[in-house]
Amino acid sequence: MNDNLTEKELHTIIERRSTGKTSFAEFLKELSHSGITEYDIDVATGEATYKGEDFEIKTDPQVDFVIAKDFDKNQALKIIGNMTIPFLDFLREIANTGIKTYNVKISEKKAIYVGMNGEQMVEPLQL
Repeated sequence: MNDNLTEKELHTIIERRSTGKTSFAEFLKELSHSGITEYDIDVATGEATYKGEDFEIKTDPQVDFVIAKDFDKNQALKIIGNMTIPFLDFLREIANTGIKTYNVKISEKKAIYVGMNGEQMVEPLQL
């Protein structure tokens, strides 16, 4: 575990995932080895908050998506099952299903997706 994870190191890990150089499973492994235990994503902006035991690092917003008003759980499940698409495409697609935020708990191997009206889906991470 690295207690001194810098923003630059985190951005390098994120960029490798965003450009397809690492898989989602490898991305989570790198985050975990760097001391990240969980992260939150704002789907509309792409802003992320990465959390460790004693630290938190926020990324800048990168998109401006409109979140659908109606929650489409079936479509959301299809998209979540296809974690091979680029990150920003993933955000756009889940925004269209009404998901506004999600939280990934790395050690618990689960993600919690929250819809516009408070709907929640807890999904195991497909690693």
